[in-house]
Amino acid sequence: MESHPDIEGLVFRQRLARPGRGELWRAEQTALERDVLVAVFGAEMGENPEGDRRFAVIRALAQIKSVLVPEVIDVLRTPEAACVVLEDPHAQGIVELLAGRRLDAGQIVRLAMRLAEGLAELHGAGMFYAGLCPRALYVSEDSEPVLPDVSLARFEPGRGANPPDWALPPAARPYAAPELASAPETADTRADMFALGLTLYALGTGQVPFGAIAPEALDEAKLSRAVPSPCDISPNFPAALAAVLARLTMRDPAARYADWDEALFDLHQLAAGVSPDLPDPEGSVIAPPDPEARARAGRTIRLSTADLRAFRRELAARHRRPSCLLAALATLALLATLALAVYVFLLLLP
Repeated sequence: MESHPDIEGLVFRQRLARPGRGELWRAEQTALERDVLVAVFGAEMGENPEGDRRFAVIRALAQIKSVLVPEVIDVLRTPEAACVVLEDPHAQGIVELLAGRRLDAGQIVRLAMRLAEGLAELHGAGMFYAGLCPRALYVSEDSEPVLPDVSLARFEPGRGANPPDWALPPAARPYAAPELASAPETADTRADMFALGLTLYALGTGQVPFGAIAPEALDEAKLSRAVPSPCDISPNFPAALAAVLARLTMRDPAARYADWDEALFDLHQLAAGVSPDLPDPEGSVIAPPDPEARARAGRTIRLSTADLRAFRRELAARHRRPSCLLAALATLALLATLALAVYVFLLLLP
């Protein structure tokens, strides 16, 4: 939809995102004079929300208090649309906040712990987010991660009926677990582990996993290729943190962490400066560090200011050498010409 519905009591201010089945707006609830978020869905969602499976997850979200998902305040229906009114955490998209910058290792670990805690809460309620990616991640004014797009949540197997037409938005596909494409009905909270690993990878390296690849080839790439280790991209990236990301992004869900408590234990060890004892991450979509690539990058990043100045002086000297040679040749030619002129002058003297 291109415009918001006309709903009494709501003044729509700013469109924030276009989730898979609707739009997310920032609005003002005039009666209470407060800011809210409004997820706006089409008429097909508004016909019978109480009996519609597409609203079942949102109704379930309204029953829990998650640190990640804004509180669901109300569900409004009009002939044209259905709206879910959410508490506004005054958050901003992390992609816009970073503006091309990368998170450092400490920031990644802290963000990972907060996200893992929130995703563990969703798991406890029988749900998982399924659409985690940098574009879906917001940061509140209290510097807490927020996932305001409630339309991306799903029930875990046996906990509820998911809508048959549920689909990942394009921005989330590079980060989605392989099982969401091959067997979505079996996907559970371990799909969030995979997406968390690649989301942190992107925020720490500045690179989208698998780069510019055709959407139809993306699912196959996750099963047959690996992205470079973050240690090969940034020499300051801790190997222990890279190992945790590799464990999160194992292709086989059974090879990932057994539960969020296990993942949080390793993250707390990282925060304390302790390297977790992790098995060989063979089978991960994140390749192990390449010692040669890390050494090459390390030699580059460790250049001091004095080294750079010396390099620039040498480079400038290389450019000056041809000019000096030409000047020397020109001087010799001039001296030879003068000598010849003097010789001729002496010969012509009477």
